[in-house]
Amino acid sequence: MTHQPNARADRDAALDTAITLSWRERGIALLAALAAWGLALLGALLLVPDLAGQGTPAGTRITSIAKVTYEADNGLTYTVFADPDPPGSEMVVARVGGVDLEAPGASVTDPGGTVLFRHTLRNLGNAPDTFGVSASSRAGWPVRLYRDGNGNGLLDDADVPATDPIPLGYGETVALLLAIDVPLQAIRGSTDTLRLTAASRFDPRATDGVTDLVEIRSPGIVITLEKSVDRATAALGDILTYTIRYGATGSSTATNVFITDPIPAGTRYVTGSLRLNGLWLTDAGGDDGGSFDPVANRVAVTLPAVAAGETGLISFQVRVGS
Repeated sequence: MTHQPNARADRDAALDTAITLSWRERGIALLAALAAWGLALLGALLLVPDLAGQGTPAGTRITSIAKVTYEADNGLTYTVFADPDPPGSEMVVARVGGVDLEAPGASVTDPGGTVLFRHTLRNLGNAPDTFGVSASSRAGWPVRLYRDGNGNGLLDDADVPATDPIPLGYGETVALLLAIDVPLQAIRGSTDTLRLTAASRFDPRATDGVTDLVEIRSPGIVITLEKSVDRATAALGDILTYTIRYGATGSSTATNVFITDPIPAGTRYVTGSLRLNGLWLTDAGGDDGGSFDPVANRVAVTLPAVAAGETGLISFQVRVGS
């Protein structure tokens, strides 16, 4: 007897196989979609800026919709999209503050001079912000801060004092000029440091600063003069002898030294009385280092060089009465 297949049993077995395959395919699709969605979400998280970079603008919405494509055992290719609206599938970039100040500078000047330092303030945050700025001198010398309106690095009519705080848009920069007034009594060879700082008003932790160096020029050699007269009192017609003592201190040599002395009022220069270290000098200029100028009514001595530690004497005579 030949066995005949049971049609109903075969149909039921095929249906069970299809159901089993369908659930397996769905499980594979779900796992693959979850994995792809997780990777996309991680990539989105990496787009959030930190305090050191400009980053994505605050408020930007980042949506992650994952997709998976696969082949099933039945030979068909399937594409499954993740649910676009599960909790956490969309995120909004948070606001952060950031600031950058550039660049430190150095300058050499003389007492009584004014020095300018160029700086740039930049908003590194991911949203508009305002920045508090402050400047100070270690020596306590007066400092001033300006907005460099035309960016030429010079203090001119286009520049106005920088008000605190300074508003800046996303990624915006502003040119600044930091000025310091060096007092006349500043000691040559000394230095001062200036400190310029900026801080985000949104996030006070976001700060930056630069330090500038000011050096008061040291000439390397200083020449001093001391003048004296041989008499404390004199009568009409008396002759007075004036003596100028010069000396040099430092570590180098001064050249083209030019010493002048006007003839005192109420007296007349005694012709041929000019001396340098006891040696006679002529009154006419050009033949030696000495001269008398009747128009300017003064004596003058030119020294080619005076080395550190060197001293000398210049003398001349006048007669009391015009």
